[in-house]
Amino acid sequence: MREKDSLAVDWVVWSMRWIWLACLLLFTFFNPIREDLSLAFLLLGGAAAYNLVLVLLLYFKLFPPVLSFLTSLVDALFLVAFLYASGGGTGPLILFGLFPILVTGFRYDVMTSLAIAVIPVLGGGIFYFLEWYGAGQTESPFSLAVNVTVFLLSAVLSSLVSGQEREMIQTTEEKALGDLQAARDRAKAIYEMTSTFSTTLNYSHVLDTMLDISMGLGGVTQEGAHSVGIVLLHQQEGDVSSLGVGAARNLSRRDMDRKLAGTAGAIEQALSSAEPVIVERIENDPELRQFSSLHRCRSAICIPLRAGFEIYGVVILGSPRTGAYTAEHMEFLTAFCNQTVVALQNAQLYHRLREEKEKIIDAEGQARKKLARDLHDGPTQSVAAIAMRLNYTRLLLEREPEKVKEELEKLEALARRTTKEIRTMLFTLRPVILETQGLVVALEQYLKQLEEEAGLVVHLETSDLGDHVNSEIEGVAFSVIDEAVTNAKKYAQARNIWVRLGFEDNLFVVTVEDDGWGFDVADVLDSYDQRGSLGFINMRERAELVEGTWTIESTIGQGTKVTLIVPLSEEEI
Repeated sequence: MREKDSLAVDWVVWSMRWIWLACLLLFTFFNPIREDLSLAFLLLGGAAAYNLVLVLLLYFKLFPPVLSFLTSLVDALFLVAFLYASGGGTGPLILFGLFPILVTGFRYDVMTSLAIAVIPVLGGGIFYFLEWYGAGQTESPFSLAVNVTVFLLSAVLSSLVSGQEREMIQTTEEKALGDLQAARDRAKAIYEMTSTFSTTLNYSHVLDTMLDISMGLGGVTQEGAHSVGIVLLHQQEGDVSSLGVGAARNLSRRDMDRKLAGTAGAIEQALSSAEPVIVERIENDPELRQFSSLHRCRSAICIPLRAGFEIYGVVILGSPRTGAYTAEHMEFLTAFCNQTVVALQNAQLYHRLREEKEKIIDAEGQARKKLARDLHDGPTQSVAAIAMRLNYTRLLLEREPEKVKEELEKLEALARRTTKEIRTMLFTLRPVILETQGLVVALEQYLKQLEEEAGLVVHLETSDLGDHVNSEIEGVAFSVIDEAVTNAKKYAQARNIWVRLGFEDNLFVVTVEDDGWGFDVADVLDSYDQRGSLGFINMRERAELVEGTWTIESTIGQGTKVTLIVPLSEEEI
């Protein structure tokens, strides 16, 4: 079967044909065999005209592929006719028959080249027979055999050489097409990845999309159900850290529940070096071989999921083909997984924002409930008492006027106390002084008002906070202190309260301690969902807003201690 020739090759053959015709002309002119060469020169003129027609077809690109073979056939027939006309059928002129044979051999397969070679071979044989039969004089049969052998060997060798070259060209073209297809697949993967990651904030969807695209890339994993994809994510259970399956493809149910330590083999190497690792013998890897689904795979690649210096886990792709992964795959899959981590971070950030939003909404609702309770327990009852005493004073004015003055003094004291309660309540709701003069000054004013109203002894112990604590942390600290002090005043019947502020290394520590009745912390927390007040939850959630921790310690008869610990950034330290 012939290979499709390019137009450039046809131009080269056309140029060589002029040289071939010129050599025939010169050889015939300077070494005439017959006296009458008019027919030979006429054939040369026809061949020249024929070659001019071919150049027009080439120039206007009207040269169909089949015409390339026909030109070789015409060249061979022309040579036989020319040899007959010039009388050189059995002489050295017959070697000019190599031109159509070599051209055909370099462009087509062996059989086609031999078919063209048969034409000058038969022509030479016929000329040899005619001379032997007609004149009884001819060249040696050995000379004829040499010519035939040269023609046939030329046809075979030229086809074999050109066949190897064509195979090399075909292999190169196939590789180039494969590379082009791989580039298209990767461009498509990047588009799909960008499209998906920009429209979803669900981390499970992000992982599934990443696996689908990675396993669908041309030249990476094309084995369908025989290939395996696993995403292992860091999981923390108490003090134990492990790698669990976050998403997978073609993984057995048993393997889905498997957890690894990530401390050996290719996984450990990928996590520690933050670089992809190719595994050619999975059965020798101490952790990968634990996945029974990977037993049918002969090669695998482990790509770490990282962003900066933070590593989230590792992606494992397995293929039943040996050497399925190359350095090119490593580079692309690494970049692809890094983009996946960015999408994961965005998804996590979105979920955190939703959680924070829900916490803020819940905190606002709890603040409203607390305000309603405080208004009901304090100012509302005080105002009701004032109204009752005013009514009582009106009756006294009619019946016992001399007692009115005393009652009015009591009313004035009650009104002043109510005013202080309302001011304290407003102060705790939005302490403007906290924003203008800082936490220490705000606490001093708040605790002073508390001592005047409740008769408590409050001890404030604080160091110079300077600029180490930002306004957000100050707001959380004030809210926690207010809640803890209010609980001590209402429920603990405390007489003394100690409020301490200070630093320990890079931590801001706040403690509120009282000498009240105390309580069983475990018992209260177990039944906390049945309580109307959610002060503990509010304090814990406020601490989490600044990435802090909140703890409470209490023993019956020995008071209560509330602790808030907030880590400080390097800039704040």
